[in-house]
Amino acid sequence: MTETGKEKCAHTSLRNEVDQLSLATNHLKNLVYSMSVVLSERMEHTQEYEALLTLFDTVRNHIEDVQGSSEKISELLEPCALEVSKD
Repeated sequence: MTETGKEKCAHTSLRNEVDQLSLATNHLKNLVYSMSVVLSERMEHTQEYEALLTLFDTVRNHIEDVQGSSEKISELLEPCALEVSKD
């Protein structure tokens, strides 16, 4: 395989991983939304509710961090894609 072929293969693999990361992030967002619905409909404002709400917020924040990282990686990949496609 030529160097350009290896670069294209690596770029495609990395792009696929980023796409999978984005998909996983979306699934987690849906899960967090479902959790919020359950929390709001099934629980009273108790200590357990407050603890679960804190956990919910923490998970949501981590999801947002992962999504932000995924978007940054995608932005960094764009110039590489242009370089590889020129070869």
